Amino acid sequence: MVEVITRVNSSPSLKYGSYTIHLAGNLLLLFFRGTWSEKCAADYVRDVSRFRHEQDLQYFASIAVISEWQLGTPEAIKMVSKVIQRGAEMGMVAQFLLGEGNNQLSMHIARQSVEKAFPGAITGASLDEFLPALNKHAIHFDEQRVRNILAANGRCD
Repeated sequence: MVEVITRVNSSPSLKYGSYTIHLAGNLLLLFFRGTWSEKCAADYVRDVSRFRHEQDLQYFASIAVISEWQLGTPEAIKMVSKVIQRGAEMGMVAQFLLGEGNNQLSMHIARQSVEKAFPGAITGASLDEFLPALNKHAIHFDEQRVRNILAANGRCD
């Protein structure tokens, strides 16, 4: 059974965006879906910040899965960039963007935004592309659990 840490669906149609947050060891897995409004981004900033504090994450990496993210308002993107910067200040040592498919515009915009907030962010289409960097940074996680979480969220990694 995969444990969902937090889930917010601003609307069932994903009109205003949604996200899911999981934790495996000191690896955050973040699944972004839909078109994000400012409210969805504000909810995400609140929840991910609270979650990092509650879990006392002081040394961690983050994988944002954006295959189902369909952009966001400019203000929503700014808000997410700020929480990425705060993550780096609070112990995030690596940031990864996982996405593929026909969503090239979303990937391009996300990559630009993330790389401004966290220089050295890595983009890829599978977990395997991130394993060397995760090992380099000594990020501890159960690889099978991560693959199960990815599969439970529609990823065939």
